[in-house]
Amino acid sequence: MRKIAAVPSMLTLGNLLCGFHAVYFAARGGEQGLVLAAWMVLLAMVFDSVDGWAARLTHVESRFGAELDSLADVVSFGVAPAFLVAVLAAQAGLEHQRLVWMSCMVYAVCAALRLARFNVQTGLDEESHRWFVGLPSPAAAGQVVSLIILHNFLQSQHNVAVVARILPTVTFFAGALMVSRVPYPHMMSRLVRRHHTFAELVFLAITVLLVATYTEFTLAAGFSAFTVTGIVVAIRRAILRRGEDQEPIF
Repeated sequence: MRKIAAVPSMLTLGNLLCGFHAVYFAARGGEQGLVLAAWMVLLAMVFDSVDGWAARLTHVESRFGAELDSLADVVSFGVAPAFLVAVLAAQAGLEHQRLVWMSCMVYAVCAALRLARFNVQTGLDEESHRWFVGLPSPAAAGQVVSLIILHNFLQSQHNVAVVARILPTVTFFAGALMVSRVPYPHMMSRLVRRHHTFAELVFLAITVLLVATYTEFTLAAGFSAFTVTGIVVAIRRAILRRGEDQEPIF
């Protein structure tokens, strides 16, 4: 504790402040405030992605940084997304408000439990940052807030409110996946720690162009695809494990 890495810690605090502003903008009310709050959560994801990378790049990883990162994540990716969904449900006049509140509370609790488990089970070595156990809290938050951004677009342009109706259910299952044993790859680690093929580079460039052109749909589709990917990997591993456990007939 005599020496603390300044740059990674400041980036982590940037993550925390984005979560604070997300709650603030959502509390101000109005659809624009809610959308701005959703973008603040996505900005918090940027800070969360680079703080650990900066710490490992400069070889200043520490338990202090890991604990500070989890505290910031609880606010930005636990409390803030749950609060945004509750505000959206109230603004949209959804039925069964108690069930909506229950989904939001389940999400917030699961985010805290998932981050506590992550601190206990994950070390500071590089091998510990290749796969996640359970849906990462930033990805879960991205899944939720990307749908909020998509809802605002569809509501304002086409007067369609279907996303708001399914969002509490998505929030509940996102929370459940955070505390599950479903494996998820560490995307930042895969992007910056190895070389890529030409096809992967083309795919990445097309993805960036789609985000720039069809932002609302691409963000929602991207986070949804990542969420489903872990489930597919878990099912595939279970099938392979079951096949290995079966004894040959002959």
